[in-house]
Amino acid sequence: MKALPISLAGLLLSAAAPAFAVTFGQPDGNAHPFVGNLLFERPDGYYSCTGTMLSPTVMLTAGHCTEENGAANIRTWVTFTPDVAVHSGCSTRKCLDKFLDDPKNGWIPGTAVPHPQYADFAGWPSVSTYDVGVVKLSKPVYFATYGTLPALGFLDGIRSAADNWFTVVGYGLQGEIKPFYSDDWTRYAGTVKLLELKSTWTGGGTTAKYTNDPGNGGGTCFGDSGGPIFYKDTNVVVSTVSWGQTPCIGVDFNFRTDIPITQDFVRQFF
Repeated sequence: MKALPISLAGLLLSAAAPAFAVTFGQPDGNAHPFVGNLLFERPDGYYSCTGTMLSPTVMLTAGHCTEENGAANIRTWVTFTPDVAVHSGCSTRKCLDKFLDDPKNGWIPGTAVPHPQYADFAGWPSVSTYDVGVVKLSKPVYFATYGTLPALGFLDGIRSAADNWFTVVGYGLQGEIKPFYSDDWTRYAGTVKLLELKSTWTGGGTTAKYTNDPGNGGGTCFGDSGGPIFYKDTNVVVSTVSWGQTPCIGVDFNFRTDIPITQDFVRQFF
């Protein structure tokens, strides 16, 4: 997630807090039109994440993109344009909220719903983070296809190198440290590999560890939180971006969608 301050000069957002962005990837264009950018308001400001539409009104994202300190987002909006450019001319929250509520500006209001057991990573890493949430859109958005959930235990069946590649998509930074720093605020896609499912940092097997380096074709950074990890080039979302151990390079830990914690929560919205 990345923090986005209101600029007194009139540029709405300059760039994101716990959310992450695709590193070492390429602009996605219209390859994944059902992957959108979230913008949400909290008491301390505005933040940006990524999410995947599972139906015309239900977007899957990370728990930390929907709640903080036990309180859901004050307001949440979603857009699906590949390149986000927001020039509101606003210097107050009231003005900015009005701008985002106006349909002609390309943002759709939604309601953020965190997993009922999400608690800001309390007890982590020894227990699950429950870092999953949904955004219920105020009006339907129709695409030719949507993201889908995998079979339970899907990732446990990844055995061969031929099966071990995944596509990550998000709107976050393309890099945080020099010489990789970049913040296009554009939907990017990259390729990652699954490293392990059970370790000290995977919350009892509910979080999966993936690569984040140029050698494997991508990873995530600030602003990509909640974004999808697709199996190969399908629309099957096997994980959502959760957190990284290093600043946008090294390894990533992403919350599994092939577990009952995620699926029991998400399916109630259909």
